[in-house]
Amino acid sequence: MDTIEKERLLMKKLTIISSVILSSLLILTGCGSNSSKKSNVTSKVKVVKQSSSKKNQKGVAKKKSGSLWNNDKDSHLEDFMKQWGEVMNQTYTKYDGTNNIQTASGMNYPQDFNSATVNGQNVSMAWDKKGTGKNDYNVVAIYNYNKSSSSSITYAFTLADGEPIVLVNEGSGNNWSETKNKSLKENFVNIFDGKATHVEKPKVSSSSAQSSSSTKSTEGLGEGRGGYVTTPEAMRGTWYSKGESGMTKLVISEHEIAYTDSNGQSGRTILYKKTIPTPTQVSEKEIDAKREWGDARYANIRGLQYINILGWYQSAGAGAYYAAHTEEIDGSRVPIIVEGGGAEAWTSAVYYPSEDLANQQGDTKFEDLHYYQ
Repeated sequence: MDTIEKERLLMKKLTIISSVILSSLLILTGCGSNSSKKSNVTSKVKVVKQSSSKKNQKGVAKKKSGSLWNNDKDSHLEDFMKQWGEVMNQTYTKYDGTNNIQTASGMNYPQDFNSATVNGQNVSMAWDKKGTGKNDYNVVAIYNYNKSSSSSITYAFTLADGEPIVLVNEGSGNNWSETKNKSLKENFVNIFDGKATHVEKPKVSSSSAQSSSSTKSTEGLGEGRGGYVTTPEAMRGTWYSKGESGMTKLVISEHEIAYTDSNGQSGRTILYKKTIPTPTQVSEKEIDAKREWGDARYANIRGLQYINILGWYQSAGAGAYYAAHTEEIDGSRVPIIVEGGGAEAWTSAVYYPSEDLANQQGDTKFEDLHYYQ
């Protein structure tokens, strides 16, 4: 075989080998691509399945928890309220499921739930032993404590869209608000979730302890004080108002309102029930000694429940008015404190739960509040 023929055969073999190698590479590449796509699809399916599973589990859990009020839970709550009442030195009466509870402030529950409001807003609120109704607030338990012949504290333990919420009503109206009592809120959730409860004595701040000790010794002597006036729970906390002169702060506790004005000057008023008439002549020394004593009472004016406070020896003027209220701000219901004065309790200031909000609102006037014209 000559040289030319040998070279021709060699080139033919090389061409065949190259074709085989190229075909193999294309097959491998195609397999790799298909494998990758399959892997991605499988991965996506897994993610979807996991997400769907979690969503379903959450939905089942919520539905399950919303129907879990039963006799065992009710008995657990009853035991807790007995312990909690002893710690608070209060005796609560439980609604027995048949006979209305008549409060000292003149309400009958659950009958009067049909006209109740929450934070001043109309709601659907009704007794529902299982807590699975379609009301805004399904009441599963009611407890009432009559503080005196005309005042009471009533708690409604409710399920609102499957969530455990404790509402409280104090005073003479039928307006409710969510309790700020941490022990009640946390333990009701624990009972609802089937967990243990724990009752602790409420902690007393140093300022409250000082206030208590400074008045306790003279309280036994009378001096015209028939006990304390208690603020509604919805009023308690720290509040801010921004006026022309600057920022003012209110700190409202159970029996006391403390303030700090824009100049940094502070003071407080202890809320007492006054049982004696105001004398016509009082020395400056006596007035100064009782400067922190307030002659306080409840007053319902234009749908708001105010606490009206006069100086202990004040014989003229309307005094100051304070009420808990809510307003819609940027699409949300925000708790506020309304301060009023004068013969018609005209709104003189609005206090907000934060300095930022007070700065933001400034001198905003709300349509449902009564301002001096």
